[in-house]
Amino acid sequence: MNIRFIYALLFASSWLFAGESGGSDFIPRTVNFLIFAAILYYLVAEPVKNFFKNRSASIAALLEEVQTKLKKAKEEKEAAQAKLAEAEKLAKDIVETTKKEIEIMTQELKKHAEQEIAALERSFEENLELERRKRVRQITKEVLEELFEDKQVALDKEKFINLIVKKVA
Repeated sequence: MNIRFIYALLFASSWLFAGESGGSDFIPRTVNFLIFAAILYYLVAEPVKNFFKNRSASIAALLEEVQTKLKKAKEEKEAAQAKLAEAEKLAKDIVETTKKEIEIMTQELKKHAEQEIAALERSFEENLELERRKRVRQITKEVLEELFEDKQVALDKEKFINLIVKKVA
């Protein structure tokens, strides 16, 4: 139906201005231009409107998508910063705990070393006393052997025992 209207308008304009001769053709040209502009508007206006409407919608959708991505990126950045802060706090806690453990271990090692030193000192004292007693026995044995070998000194068993008890004690 629209095409019939356009054809009718074209034929009507050519029939109206077909009989004129000479003079100015300003009015027919103006009418022809207006008809041409109307036809052009009729044919092109809707696709152009749709094009710009679609273009605006696609730009708006793209803008929304970019804003969504930007918001998501900001949220991810904030989450990463929160994780970083948490990791830094955890690292500080680990360092503090490690320092405390080192102090405790140092104290325990020091205490253990002191106990070992005390045990070694006791062992040394005991060994020293044992060696002293061995040496006393050896000297006593040597003295007794010399006395028994020397027939000039005659001792009575009771005197001898008393003498040894006094010496050893």
